[in-house]
Amino acid sequence: MDLTEIERTFLKELSSEPWISTPLFDHELVARLVELGLVDAIPQTSGETEYRITAAGRVALSG
Repeated sequence: MDLTEIERTFLKELSSEPWISTPLFDHELVARLVELGLVDAIPQTSGETEYRITAAGRVALSG
């Protein structure tokens, strides 16, 4: 799978710990990763989103 540099960097960051978006984060930057099932996007009650890498995301990162 061909990932962009920003997608690969985001997956690498998530491989060590989940990340909660800041209020101004542009979610479209990682929307494809979520659509492909490489990242889970978990809405928070605060309006932010928690991102976690999936098993498929770990496989894509190692490939």
